[in-house]
Amino acid sequence: MDNRSKYFVFVPFCLLAQAYQAQGIVKYDWKSSIKPFVELLMKYDVNIVQMPCAESSFQNALIRKPQGITKYDNCFFNEHCFTLANSVANEIKLLTKNGYEVLAILGIEQSPSCCVNYIYTNKGMENRKGLFIEKLYENIKYLDIPFIGINRKYIKKSLSQLEDIIKNKLT
Repeated sequence: MDNRSKYFVFVPFCLLAQAYQAQGIVKYDWKSSIKPFVELLMKYDVNIVQMPCAESSFQNALIRKPQGITKYDNCFFNEHCFTLANSVANEIKLLTKNGYEVLAILGIEQSPSCCVNYIYTNKGMENRKGLFIEKLYENIKYLDIPFIGINRKYIKKSLSQLEDIIKNKLT
């Protein structure tokens, strides 16, 4: 008998590896920003899939300065995000085709690549998706997978949203 969990959550690379965030961004320790998500997913036996980091792979640099979305919103970075998003989307489609279920996709708010709802711009706060998440969403929106934006200042809200989704699927 196969005891593998059939449930998956896709997470941004920096949720599990904060070293991939731009310099000066990491303000919250792993116990408060990473551990609760990992513990929640483990509690319900949900597989964790780490999505690629669009920014570090584009710049080919782990250590980089923070940049706003206007610095990244160019044809080269958009093409890079499109390629990465297609790869992740193909993985999601393969999972669903084979009877697995992707419960949610997590993003990090204010990230120019991975935000789900809110980002700072030179015009102030805007309600929009990051460049990578935007392309991923467009590729798989017909699958109706919820996207949850993690605001690192308000972890409990995101955790609650994720737990509600998991409980609704598992019960």
